[in-house]
Amino acid sequence: MKKAELMREALIAGNTWCKANPEQITVWVEKGNIGIEATGEPSFMYLYTINILAVEFPGAVDDLMLPIMAWAWQYQPDLLLNPDNNRKVEFDADIISDELADLLFKVPVWERVMVETVDGKPVAKHLSEDRPRIYGGEWEVVFGGGELA
Repeated sequence: MKKAELMREALIAGNTWCKANPEQITVWVEKGNIGIEATGEPSFMYLYTINILAVEFPGAVDDLMLPIMAWAWQYQPDLLLNPDNNRKVEFDADIISDELADLLFKVPVWERVMVETVDGKPVAKHLSEDRPRIYGGEWEVVFGGGELA
């Protein structure tokens, strides 16, 4: 599941604490299923939730939420632009002390997969998400290209 790997990479690249403490960031997948449409096209979708656990995190929730949202702008833009989906990112916090908390984020995603035949064998090709056809407004200004500005 490519998007889970990309999420971890985005957190480590987008947050100084995550970069210094990668062993305290755990990313895993749960509630996975596949969706297949009866179109005759050899394709399917993985639908799952990416869980991100930051253990003994000393910063503010915003410090992790911003890289997650920048990742969403790049890889799952419907979470920011679709009114039906923009409340689906969840989080929980276990306050350990005045300075530390364990933070758990849950991000629902999907990955489109096209099945191709290569050398007579089926091969899965993960497709990138289409960029929004509409102007992303302020999100586009803030996260232009998925990078924190």
